[in-house]
Amino acid sequence: MTEPDFAQDLFEERLYVNLDKVRGEEFRQGIFFSLAVEDERLVYPTNDYLKIICSGHRGCGKTTELERLQKDLNYPDQYFSIFLSIEKEMEYGNFHPEDIFVWIILKLVEAVDSYDIPTSKSDFNDLARQLLSDKAIERELKQSFETELGGEAEGGIDFFGWLKLKAVAKAVFASTNETSTKIREEVRRNTLAIILKINAALASMRPNVEKAGLGKDILFIIDGSEKLKFEVYEYLFIQNSNLLRTLSVNMIMAVPIDSYYKIESASGVNFPNRFIVPMIKLGDPESEANKCFKEVIERRIDVPTFFEDGVLDECVRRSGGCMRQLLIIVNAVIRKALGKRASLETARAAIRALGSEMYQLLTSKHVEALAKGLPNLKLGDEEVRQMLFQLVLLKYNGHVKLNPLLDDFMTES
Repeated sequence: MTEPDFAQDLFEERLYVNLDKVRGEEFRQGIFFSLAVEDERLVYPTNDYLKIICSGHRGCGKTTELERLQKDLNYPDQYFSIFLSIEKEMEYGNFHPEDIFVWIILKLVEAVDSYDIPTSKSDFNDLARQLLSDKAIERELKQSFETELGGEAEGGIDFFGWLKLKAVAKAVFASTNETSTKIREEVRRNTLAIILKINAALASMRPNVEKAGLGKDILFIIDGSEKLKFEVYEYLFIQNSNLLRTLSVNMIMAVPIDSYYKIESASGVNFPNRFIVPMIKLGDPESEANKCFKEVIERRIDVPTFFEDGVLDECVRRSGGCMRQLLIIVNAVIRKALGKRASLETARAAIRALGSEMYQLLTSKHVEALAKGLPNLKLGDEEVRQMLFQLVLLKYNGHVKLNPLLDDFMTES
C-alpha cells in the first residue's frame, strides 16, 4: 500500500486526498478557463483548438490531477473527454513520435464503436487503407499477432480494421517489426495529409457527439509521458510543433518537468497554454499541508502499528511536499524496521540512506551549479533541468528548493 507504483484507483478505493486547499487551485482554474468551462458547463467552443501542456515533478500528482480533470470535464454539458495513458496503453520504451497520431486514430475509433456514435466512417476507412493496406502488414499481423484486419469489404480494409489493430496495438508497437515500421514510415512521410484526414473524421464526429448527449466538444487528455525519450518531445513540441497544433481537437498533454522548460525556452510561443502542478509547501506538523500529507498515509496503513510517535511527522517533513517521495520514504522506513514498529532513530537512518543514494548520483556539474546558490539557478540550463527531473530540486509556486533528503549532505559538503 505504500509502494509508489502500487496499482490502485485512488478514487474508487477512497485513497484520494484533495490537496486544493494547500496546493492552490491556479492549475485547475487556469485549465478550466482556457477550455471555456464555467459553472460546470462549456460556455462556448474554443475558436482554435487548444494544446495545453501540463507538467510537474515526478510524483507531484500529475496523473491523479489529470484523471480528476477527466472525471470533472467528461460531461454532456462540457466535453466528451477521451483519456489516453501512454504508460498503460502503449509500450513507452519503443515509442516513436508518429505513434501519437496512430493512437489518436485508435482511440477515436474505439470511442465511436463503444458509444455507438453515428458518424461517417469514410475518413477512418481512408486512413485504414493508407496505413494498413499492405500485404506484408496483413501477413505479419495474421502470423505473428493472430489478427486479421479483414480486406473483404469493398475497397479493402476499413473502419473495423482499426478495431482489430487496437486489440494488439500495444504488442505491435512494442517492438520493431514490419507492421510498426511500415505504419511509422507512412505517417512520417505524409504526416500533414494524415492529420487532415483525422481532422475530417473529427469534423464528422463532433456534431454527432453532441447529438448523442456525450459532450459539446471533444477533448483528449494524454498522460503517462514521464518515461518517454526527450527526442520524442523534441520532435513533437520543438522541431515540428505545427503538427500537434494542426490537429482540430482540444488536448491536454503531460510532459516531464525537464522537457517542459526545454520546450518553453525553445518554442513557448507555440504552446502558450502551459501549467505546472507545483509541489506542496509544507509547514509545521500541525499545518494544514502536513495534515493532508499525513492523511494520505493514514488512509493506506494503520500508522500506530508501524510507527512510533513522531515518525510520520519526520517522513512528511523529509518528503518536501512530493507525494511520491513521501510514499518512498514511508515504504523505506517500514522495510528498515524489519517487521517492528519503526522508531524515530530507525526512520532517520532509512531517510539518510535515501539521501545518500540521491547525493551519490549528483555529478560535479550539478554540485557546481548548486554552489552558485538557488536564487542564481536558471531553469533553462541543462544541469538544472536534470536536477528538477531527478527531484534534486523541487519546484513550488514561485520558487525552487533543495530536496530535504539532501539537507545533511549538502551541508557536510
